[in-house]
Amino acid sequence: MSTGWVKQVILLLLAFGLYLWSWQQAFGEPPPLSPHILQQLQEHIHYSSTGPNKIGYIAIDDRAAGINQSTWLYVKTALEKYKKEPPIFILLELNTPGGEVYSAQQISDALKEIDTQFDIPVVAYVNNWAISAGAMIALSCRFIAIAKDGSIGAAEPVIQDQSGKMEAASEKVNSALRADFANRARFYGRNPYIAEAMVDKDMILVVRDGKVIKLDEESQARLNGPTPDLLLSRKGKLLTLDAEQALEYGIADFLVPPTKTVSLTPGEEQSGKWPGSKMALMHLPFFEAIPHAEVDAYRMDWKMHLFAFLASPTISSLLFLGLAVGFYLEMTSPGAGLPGTVAAVCLFLIILSSFALEIGNWLELILLLSGIAIVLVELFLLPTFGLLGFIGVLFFLIGLFSMMLPGLSSISFEFDTQTFNAAGDLVMERMAWLCGAFLVSLLLIGLIARYVAPSFAGFSRFVLKGNEQTGYIAGVSPSQLPQPGAKGIAATVLRPTGKVLIDNAFYDAISTGAYIEKGAPITVAGLEGSTLVVDQDAAKEEKR
Repeated sequence: MSTGWVKQVILLLLAFGLYLWSWQQAFGEPPPLSPHILQQLQEHIHYSSTGPNKIGYIAIDDRAAGINQSTWLYVKTALEKYKKEPPIFILLELNTPGGEVYSAQQISDALKEIDTQFDIPVVAYVNNWAISAGAMIALSCRFIAIAKDGSIGAAEPVIQDQSGKMEAASEKVNSALRADFANRARFYGRNPYIAEAMVDKDMILVVRDGKVIKLDEESQARLNGPTPDLLLSRKGKLLTLDAEQALEYGIADFLVPPTKTVSLTPGEEQSGKWPGSKMALMHLPFFEAIPHAEVDAYRMDWKMHLFAFLASPTISSLLFLGLAVGFYLEMTSPGAGLPGTVAAVCLFLIILSSFALEIGNWLELILLLSGIAIVLVELFLLPTFGLLGFIGVLFFLIGLFSMMLPGLSSISFEFDTQTFNAAGDLVMERMAWLCGAFLVSLLLIGLIARYVAPSFAGFSRFVLKGNEQTGYIAGVSPSQLPQPGAKGIAATVLRPTGKVLIDNAFYDAISTGAYIEKGAPITVAGLEGSTLVVDQDAAKEEKR
């Protein structure tokens, strides 16, 4: 009796599978949604029977550059828009080979937040690839739709070794990411073992009696008997699911068949608004029934494009390079000219991009500005650059690097395995970019000091030029310099450093306090190496 019942169940399952196959072959589309998925859709996606029904749309199609901080900025600003103007749901189209784990974690957390805290469900549409970090993002959405030729998985973390070669991350990093994937899958009721197998190539999964279970060894698999195990994930191979597998094992909720849709017009592309019927997903049974569905895609304005441009490690490193070289030229050439302007603009853009990416906060900004203020006080009000100036430089560098290193506040290091977490890997990568920019800036400064600086003064009205430099004396013995009490005029503005003219010869000089205008009479108050110390009060008395 029991054996006959089992045979009947098996025959029914075979018949149902044949039905599904014949349906797809005949109609080229999936069968109706399962009652469970249909109930979930009805519970979380609420639309008006009279319309209009707005659908948010975000596309992560980073097949070239991959997911990075620019992608995070795009998604973050899009979600901020939808929080203010809530759609009935957000369609997130994915076609990406992966990218930065930390950026993907930021995106994934934001997607879960807008669903659970703002009641705006997210439907991930895997339109070809959701690999690595893309799989993490998909698993963080309440619903997952997948194209017939789509695939999801293969998320083993890799790091760059000292030779620049990519290699698998340590077990510590792998374990942390594996647990992260499992938690994200479990959050919306998906199988955590399948999510873990996407990260860990040593996991062995089989389908036994309709359930996915984990084995310690392949030898534990049940290969014989009336219901043998189906080997889903072998040891030594990352799990990647095609569309049918993702649907069968509950990772994807519905399949999107090849659907002929009307192309978007240039006006619709530019405005970011078009009828929902132009999206393949909207031809599935539940979505097709939504009346007056209109897609409201997020389009970045020029400001967001600028922030995304500044967020790339290449551009941020170039800004750091411009800041360093501009600061050097301004400090070695008296007068606020082009180099100082370039350095100020670079610093402003660094601060702007940092706050746009939510990297920097007010503490870093206060440290940075305090450091600048301390350095200016040390340069202009004190005769020498000492401990206070060093503290100012330290504050400035701490604030600057904190703003330029995303994930710095989330970094952690495991001493037993000598590895960083995902945020630490991103910080180290950005640090490598900045160190490279620093070395290039040193090289440029050396070349400028050797070959460009002599002619650079010709570009500034504040620096001596042409024949006026005839008779300039530098690097001479202090005994050959004008002694205290010698009189002359300021050849440049002293703020507090500059040049003075005494007996038709030019000398490096520093004032004891405030500015000294160009052409003002000066009196030598003392010597510091080969630099003359000018007494401003003495200069004023001489003028009177």
